[in-house]
Amino acid sequence: MILRYFMARTRDATIAEDILQELYLKIAALPEGYDVENETAFLFRTAQNIWLNMIRGKTRALSREGQWLDTSTHSVGMETVADTPSAETVVGDRQQVALMQAAVKELPDKTQRIFRLHKFDGLNQAEVAAKIGMSKSSVEKHLSSALKHLMARLNPRSGP
Repeated sequence: MILRYFMARTRDATIAEDILQELYLKIAALPEGYDVENETAFLFRTAQNIWLNMIRGKTRALSREGQWLDTSTHSVGMETVADTPSAETVVGDRQQVALMQAAVKELPDKTQRIFRLHKFDGLNQAEVAAKIGMSKSSVEKHLSSALKHLMARLNPRSGP
């Protein structure tokens, strides 16, 4: 009787069966001697509450998914595009970073230190020159040499 009622209401046998299963679990969890005046009304009201909780849960889940999609995607025309890179892009980027690290390690120690201070620590050329104790012109030459080396290593087709 309850199953048929919820099959008609939900138009989904799986949902109706889930409601009935949950109803059974709730009734089985009642303490012994729990007194109910109208058993039929109690069963239907409990089943109705279970169904409403299912609907609320699905609504909350859809809302969370919608909020997540809004923050992690954008639309191009009618297509939704994820803001996160594809797995292939991530792997390619990691390989590129590894190549860059290897290329930086190939630089002479002084050139490597100047490059790191300028590019990684964010010091301008004058600050690097003051820190190292050399002229700004020498720092520029070391940076130029480092960039030429990195370009040749990272993009072999555009070599010297």
